[in-house]
Amino acid sequence: MRYSLIMLAGLVLFAAGCTSIAPIPPQDPVVYGPEPRSMMLSEMSTELGWTYEPGPGAYDFTMSSPKGDKVIFRDKSDIVNINGTQWRQERDSVDRRNDMLLPESTFNFVCKHFGRYDLVHEPKRDPIGDYKLEPIGPTVSPTKTEAVDATSTVLKGLTICIDAGHGGSDPGGIGHGVQEKQVTLPVALKLRDLCTAASAKVIMTRTDDTYPDLDKRCEVANSGKADLFISIHANISPTDEEVTGFEVFYNKNSEPGALFAKALVSAMDAATNSPNRGAKKDPRGLRVLEKTQMTAVLVELGFLSNSSEASELTQKSYQDKMATALFEGVVQTWTKGRASVSK
Repeated sequence: MRYSLIMLAGLVLFAAGCTSIAPIPPQDPVVYGPEPRSMMLSEMSTELGWTYEPGPGAYDFTMSSPKGDKVIFRDKSDIVNINGTQWRQERDSVDRRNDMLLPESTFNFVCKHFGRYDLVHEPKRDPIGDYKLEPIGPTVSPTKTEAVDATSTVLKGLTICIDAGHGGSDPGGIGHGVQEKQVTLPVALKLRDLCTAASAKVIMTRTDDTYPDLDKRCEVANSGKADLFISIHANISPTDEEVTGFEVFYNKNSEPGALFAKALVSAMDAATNSPNRGAKKDPRGLRVLEKTQMTAVLVELGFLSNSSEASELTQKSYQDKMATALFEGVVQTWTKGRASVSK
């Protein structure tokens, strides 16, 4: 009887060990630098000589070796399935329109797991963005500005959280030598100054070239009890370089979000000659629209995959014009009945 109990306990412990998810070791910030570094799934596959494709689930991508090994990643999840065994990455995978942004530490782990130590990235390697094209226009580095004094009270009582998309180790989309993060931050800082001058309380998810993850951005907005949340991005069309225009996404269950998005596209339409692609329900379950507790939108300023629009988006005058249009949309939303914090 005693031996049976011992064997049963051993089986329970073995089963518990089999079902636990082992972590993939993160990169040492002392050795590799303080910013978590990233790679695209396409880049990983190319370096390994593997292939990747969507599936098996709607939010999955599978990387396959010539020998039949399978590594499965899921959007907005830190779980990686390697030949049927689950591992936990240092942060979530992020969908990038037919590609996926992943921690570089995961690539190093996969290389070691399959004996490809020759491919492991050494410390201080340049992050992603080693493209051959030179920037087609000036990339203005935002400078820290002095505190802005209020000159009107049109936004008095409003607390708004402004999120400059991407940043730090995550450049966002890259088109014609322009990184998305180089566009989003100047526009976000200009919008901040305009809202502050109108007596709004402004919360920023970042004010420099750093990368707060998506959960952190939502936490900043929620803990600050913001009334409005606006995440600023630039777009990429992977198949058609002729596509141009701005668009604004909102949570499909949020009527206040729809009204906010419509106010923004109306203001941007009046301020620019760029095509108006409209206010749209978010079809992908974007985290910043799902996990924020206030009226929230995600703005796509234009397409970096189009050479003319990419060039335009690097110009300070155009960035200021876009920020001013966003400000007008915020004013319109706030002055028409005070935005609801409900989703």
